[in-house]
Amino acid sequence: MKNTIVILSALLALSACGQKQEATTDSAAQQPAATAAQPAAKRDVSTATLVKIDEDIQQYADAVDAAKAAYEAQENEANKTKLFKAYVAFGDYMQYDSNVSPREGKYHRALLEYRNALALNPDDQKVTGEITQIEDIYRSMGRPIPGQE
Repeated sequence: MKNTIVILSALLALSACGQKQEATTDSAAQQPAATAAQPAAKRDVSTATLVKIDEDIQQYADAVDAAKAAYEAQENEANKTKLFKAYVAFGDYMQYDSNVSPREGKYHRALLEYRNALALNPDDQKVTGEITQIEDIYRSMGRPIPGQE
């Protein structure tokens, strides 16, 4: 039920983003070719930018940084598991609990964190499911999937 509500909310938010995008595209078509040919600015989903919107993100970023440092210092299964869990916790927070809006990069950043987790544990079904869910939202809206543009 919670996933359904999240998906519907995301679809609604991305729909609104798509409508504004279409208006921007129409006005760009009326501009000179040199201006219209310039690439669109990429969304900034950096920790520094997102923390300005939601301060709680910093604790998840710090947990990832600490786990990453421990894993780089000693690559063992325990540290790998801690890093994996930190990535998943960050992704889950972004997707389900953060007050960052989809337009500001909520799902984009969640997708990045889940992909980092999947790189450590490619067989994890939960992470694979979360990635698929986010990618399906982008596809249903006809939007490019971050990282696949």
